[in-house]
Amino acid sequence: MKKNLITIVLIGMLALMLYGCQPITNTGTGMGGAAMAAMPNLMIHAHDYSFDLPKQVAAGIVRITIDSDGKEPHHAQLARLNDGVTQEQFLAALQAGLEAMIPLVSFTGGPAPIDAGGSQTVLMELTAGNYVVLCFVPSADGLPHLAKGMIGFFAVVAGENKTAAPIADAGVELLDFSFKLPEAVKAGKQTWSVTNKGQQLHEVNLMKLTDGKTIDDVMAWAKDPTTAPPFMNVGGFQGINPGATGWMELDLAAGEYIAICHIPDPATGKPHEALGMVLPFTVQ
Repeated sequence: MKKNLITIVLIGMLALMLYGCQPITNTGTGMGGAAMAAMPNLMIHAHDYSFDLPKQVAAGIVRITIDSDGKEPHHAQLARLNDGVTQEQFLAALQAGLEAMIPLVSFTGGPAPIDAGGSQTVLMELTAGNYVVLCFVPSADGLPHLAKGMIGFFAVVAGENKTAAPIADAGVELLDFSFKLPEAVKAGKQTWSVTNKGQQLHEVNLMKLTDGKTIDDVMAWAKDPTTAPPFMNVGGFQGINPGATGWMELDLAAGEYIAICHIPDPATGKPHEALGMVLPFTVQ
């Protein structure tokens, strides 16, 4: 993972396109077993460099999980193709540049970066239509994984999925340009809602700091990512459009973490973390 603040490059490319808080205790509410069993599941297997995923899933609230058997970190950025846009048109626009591709889709979130061998689950309400899954994580050679074939398509079709929204243990608000995160987080399994209350595309990626490391070490490493990173990628929620809400399932170990958004501001070109969207927090 040599060039991998992961989201600096991946969402920086994607964009070629504080602290108000509430306490959280680990109540582990989430969803009951019956509701979970009835919910459609979209299982995304990430390899170096491809996705395996179902061809379709029922519209409604869907449980989306990424796991990885590759040697590099991966994520799954989902986007809905605008009505009338075909896969061929999307790929042709992507070949022309991300500026040509971005107007053809609506970003709907997805599981955020995980290290090799990890997994991440999110819950999202998907409307009927055609979707693309993209991995923007760069390899050591600087090329994003999608340039090496890490693109997948699936359809969301009308069905009998009437699953209710999960009960969240806490909420995360994505603002322009700050996070509203829980101020006290206990270790263990929990479900957080994620709502974009800003006017721009935002994400929340979670990094667990290596013992003894700080946010300053992360920022220094980002300028020279040729050594081992001072953090582990533990998931989060990928880029989501303004006004949208999703949920992420977490299993947090005690330690020091960072929540961060690297999506650039169209007006200034600066990544959102440079405008305030980076927040350390502690899991106890």
